[in-house]
Amino acid sequence: MNQAPYQLLTRHPDLLTATTLILTSESDTDPEWLNMVRSAGCRLQTWDWRCYLAMSAALGEDKVTFAIPEAELPDNTERVVIVWPKAKQLAIALVQMLTRVPAHRHLPEVWLVGANDSGGKSINNAIKHLADPLKHDSARHCSLWSALLRPQQQAFNWLALAKATHYDGRDYLSLPGVFSQRALDKGTELLLAQLKPLHGKVLDLGCGCGVLGLSQALRSPDISLTLADTDAFALRSAALNAARLGIQADIIASDGMSQVDGYFETIISNPPFHAGKETDYHFAEQLFASARKQLRAGGKLWVVANRHLPYEEWATHHFSQVEEVATANGFKILRISH
Repeated sequence: MNQAPYQLLTRHPDLLTATTLILTSESDTDPEWLNMVRSAGCRLQTWDWRCYLAMSAALGEDKVTFAIPEAELPDNTERVVIVWPKAKQLAIALVQMLTRVPAHRHLPEVWLVGANDSGGKSINNAIKHLADPLKHDSARHCSLWSALLRPQQQAFNWLALAKATHYDGRDYLSLPGVFSQRALDKGTELLLAQLKPLHGKVLDLGCGCGVLGLSQALRSPDISLTLADTDAFALRSAALNAARLGIQADIIASDGMSQVDGYFETIISNPPFHAGKETDYHFAEQLFASARKQLRAGGKLWVVANRHLPYEEWATHHFSQVEEVATANGFKILRISH
């Protein structure tokens, strides 16, 4: 989490008007910036569910949208401000999308702000094939750029930027920014090797492109599958893969299990443990507390963990049985039950 890009934007109040659209996934905002956005009547679009919850509470649900950004911009949009995402390919794709605004619209004025250690310092190099960038300001280890877009004729389609992850004879598509795009990560691979055929209701929490849950549904077609993630690009990827594989699944946006209803025989998760460059324990700590309430008696929680993280200690606060069943390549697999 990093407030600094927003703090840099407070030095440029002229960028915030009723015709400004802000694209961001960063929920840790600066209070002064939020007040400026609220007063100006800006609209905000985010692909991060936690950001949506925070921003809609602060700005009003009518001003905030949770969705994958599209080239068909909201009416009256004259300026787009992008808070540069950590995923470089996603950041570049957002600019590429804006170069292909439909013919009945003029290209918007574009501004980009980012932390230097997350790519903000080199935004010019990242987008020089799409726009003419100009640096306007730098402070708090962040940089602010404008970008004069070069219009492109081809229609924009996120699916054209999807990459395939291969597992067990099938390809799972991932849109830009989705975890482990192109290749199955070692932790997920280790967990998949431990899972036996499942039954009943199964939750894949932090599903990404859905490879964990969907592969188990192919293996055990009678399970009732729920896929949950905070990221709209992950949820769209999971939905695409479910459709391609002919699998019926409930696909929901949820911060941890806060939006997940019901009880499950199995919960599987490869939870994130980084927020930027720092270790983030929040997701895992909340996972153990909430999973305890929604895991049926006799059910199992399967979790991927980095070997150095003390997941066993946290899990024992809520569960009676915590087993390390596999370890390799810096990861461990925990099987947890009541």
